[in-house]
Amino acid sequence: MFWRTIGAALIVLCLAGAAQAHTLFMTVIDNGDGTVSAQGMYSTGVTAPATEVRLEDDQGRVLFKGRTDDEGEITFDKPKGPYRIVMDGGPGHVATADGPR
Repeated sequence: MFWRTIGAALIVLCLAGAAQAHTLFMTVIDNGDGTVSAQGMYSTGVTAPATEVRLEDDQGRVLFKGRTDDEGEITFDKPKGPYRIVMDGGPGHVATADGPR
């Protein structure tokens, strides 16, 4: 009986984890005016509000740090050199993209 209960509990936990699994995606747009916009959205279709966004140079130094708005969007000034955009929604929910130049 004990092992049946443990087995059932493990199945329920696995199914609950699979039901909540989602991936963070990011769309990046060069606005053509010296700014860049990024929007985060999960694979469930829900936007990513208040999600941390970092711009990092090619050596990993942080050039800018901010958060998305209620719609999961952020706009920032385009850095002069190469950079990477990191949208960090927490463990297992990170999207990255090279910044438009």
